[in-house]
Amino acid sequence: MHDEYPSFPGFENVSLEDSYVLDIAIHPGSLTLQLDLLLLPSHPEYRTPLPEERACFRSAAVVFSRVRDLHWTGQSAIKPAIDASGCADFGSVDSLTRLDDGYQILGDWGEINLRSDAPSLSIDPESRGIAEF
Repeated sequence: MHDEYPSFPGFENVSLEDSYVLDIAIHPGSLTLQLDLLLLPSHPEYRTPLPEERACFRSAAVVFSRVRDLHWTGQSAIKPAIDASGCADFGSVDSLTRLDDGYQILGDWGEINLRSDAPSLSIDPESRGIAEF
């Protein structure tokens, strides 16, 4: 079975491909991607962007818990981009797919294959993202 992230509960009406990965944290039993997450207009927490914002971005985290196995390849190519405000990011999540026995995450920062519980997405209700143009 191969499912893309928009079919995962809680991932509806967001665009990981247009979001920014701010940090990737691995701890025993968990993987967390800190994001500047792009919300689509149909998302219930969407807010009209301010004049200096190009879209509705919010601070968010994708968390994989109960990680049983994790392989991360392509890390040697990681170099964060620095935007005009001085904030670093590692590009976007090019894809997040459920495979038969786990998940695959691809981005400029490499490829992560893991077996874990289903990912959860939490959005900081008070934040506005840092992506401005």
